[in-house]
Amino acid sequence: MRWWWWFTCFSAALWAEPVPDEIRLYTEHLPPYSYLNGDTVDGINVELMRLLCQRTELNCRIELLPWRRAFDNAQQQPYSGVFSTSRTEERESLFQWVGPIASDWGYLFRLKGRNDVNPTNLEEAKAYRLAVARGDVYESYFKRHGFEYGVNMLDFTTKPEPVPLFLAKRVDLLVGSPRSVRSWLQQYGAPEDSAEALFKLRNVGDNYLALHPGFPAELTARLQQELELLRAQGVIQALIEQYTHE
Repeated sequence: MRWWWWFTCFSAALWAEPVPDEIRLYTEHLPPYSYLNGDTVDGINVELMRLLCQRTELNCRIELLPWRRAFDNAQQQPYSGVFSTSRTEERESLFQWVGPIASDWGYLFRLKGRNDVNPTNLEEAKAYRLAVARGDVYESYFKRHGFEYGVNMLDFTTKPEPVPLFLAKRVDLLVGSPRSVRSWLQQYGAPEDSAEALFKLRNVGDNYLALHPGFPAELTARLQQELELLRAQGVIQALIEQYTHE
């Protein structure tokens, strides 16, 4: 029977998926989930990715880029991924998915006290100037609902970028979660209650780590398993509280 044991082990070694020397994980400037803190990429989901890589013994390099470039890189580079990525029907076949990771529900916000900006639904919101990030899931969401660039929609490189124009009343509406918008306002030195939510948007999908479709399936499964353990141990909630004091 020794020959059979040797053959089984040899076959398993042949079929085992190789572990890459380095995995590149891309993300965008999206406080409090991911942002630059000096020269270091930091944030709730950044720290979560580091924990996942440590627990699966993977050498991960995390890089912060404009969203569209980060998204494209993860589709083009075999041992790569992008987070925090909304998992939608349109994107489902483009990646392998690990998650959900930390996320929150999206709302439309106006500047506090701007009673002249008072939409109660998307149709009424078309009368105002809305800021979106290029390539973001909400860009396609609003386009599907009839918003147009040059009419009622302005594009920016990152989600927090329009905040100064929002504070100056040159942008009427921001899209984001309460957790994110508070962080963006703090980034620009404004009180965190400077914006007020108008209404909740349809859920466009929880945040995930989206991995290249050719990423080793065995490693994807290991990452998902470790993520579930971290969730059960309360680590994700602890990271949210650490970065937001919720």
